[in-house]
Amino acid sequence: MGRGRKVKMGRRQTLKIGRRQKRRWRKVEKGRRIKNGPKDIQERHDLLMAKYIETRSKSEGFDVSPAPFSLNPLTAHHCGHGYCDSCCEFALLYARMGLHRYSLLQGKKLQLSSIKKYNKTACTHIDSYYITLEAEDPVIPGSLLTFQTKVSERRYRKFDLKCTVARLLGEKTKETIEAKKSSLPNVPELPQEDPFVEDGTNRFYNCHYYLLIFKFQLKDSELEDNDWIRLYLELAVATTNRKYGRHHESLAVLKILEVAIESTQGLGDYDAVFYIRYDDSCEARVGKDIHRVAIVRRFFDKQSEVLYLLGHNQSINKTAAIEAGSSSAQD
Repeated sequence: MGRGRKVKMGRRQTLKIGRRQKRRWRKVEKGRRIKNGPKDIQERHDLLMAKYIETRSKSEGFDVSPAPFSLNPLTAHHCGHGYCDSCCEFALLYARMGLHRYSLLQGKKLQLSSIKKYNKTACTHIDSYYITLEAEDPVIPGSLLTFQTKVSERRYRKFDLKCTVARLLGEKTKETIEAKKSSLPNVPELPQEDPFVEDGTNRFYNCHYYLLIFKFQLKDSELEDNDWIRLYLELAVATTNRKYGRHHESLAVLKILEVAIESTQGLGDYDAVFYIRYDDSCEARVGKDIHRVAIVRRFFDKQSEVLYLLGHNQSINKTAAIEAGSSSAQD
């Protein structure tokens, strides 16, 4: 992308943010005038606000209307047929994450058909998405099920997510207490030994751990059967490169080469670390450094039934461990 085009896109984005801020402050100012105005108008405003809060509480954030004369706690987005320009890349990714959580618990591999609408927290850098979607059960061709999921970001521009709601429409979410921060998993790091090569340390090959290696360019069926691995990679890349997250094609160029999994129970383990070696040919995102690795931690808290996904991605060229392991394997 040329320098002139980048400057033009930056100015356009600045103008867009400026217009959005002006609209917000106009609404705030209108709310202040009403609150400082006649008593009957104040009472009407309070009544509308109480009704809004009650509606939002009953729907758990999935069905809301604009809040009266104040900043919207949630903004509503209607996607139409789901895969349209108005439906952002993150809503699509988070919808798939919610279906994945449901699959972990229920054992049903529901597939995303379309997103009907989603509500997103406003005026914050760390967003929560309340998504209503249609999913299809591959076991019953043509079946469309209405599904709801809530996915929240835990840190700004970091791959650190949690899914607290994943259910069919009409189901109730069990009320539980989320785990304390001290008991939550840490962001995983790439081990010093190469996870893709057996080096004699037995960290990945003894009776407590398994190393499962999939070379998807040779076995496409394994990637299809475990499409959530592709989801993990796309989440790791999109959440840490937000300015490219709106373009579906920027994630389509990701090519998985091999995957190593560190766990005690294999693919279905609730607490596992995934090492995904991949190529990224999006020059705007990584430049010439296309050989990369994503490290993903999956942690499912059985008590609260909250799914956590966190991690990061990095260049393989900066990873001495993998370079050393690869060179020793070639020797």
